[in-house]
Amino acid sequence: MANPRRALNLTVAAAIALGGVLSSAASCTSHTCVNGSCTVTFKDGAGATTLDSLGDASVEVQAVQGTQAQIRVNSDQGIVAQGQTQQIGPFRVTAEKVTDHEVKLKISR
Repeated sequence: MANPRRALNLTVAAAIALGGVLSSAASCTSHTCVNGSCTVTFKDGAGATTLDSLGDASVEVQAVQGTQAQIRVNSDQGIVAQGQTQQIGPFRVTAEKVTDHEVKLKISR
């Protein structure tokens, strides 16, 4: 017969472990779009969003190293340095801010 106290302890331990995973994955993405140009901010590990105003373009931060970010827009990839603009597929991507905790991009066609 199973020990109810042990089952409860295992359930609590699993809940704590899962809660830790979920809380460490917490992140935030925000964007605003005006006249065919969108500003997207990824914070605390957020990695992807879809921009309806740019034809459902999927934008993803794949990696950050120093002040450079590896960006994927739809199926195209590129590396953008803070303060620089890079053509990624049909989109112009400007990295306004690149840190370990925040990546702010301006994206337009």
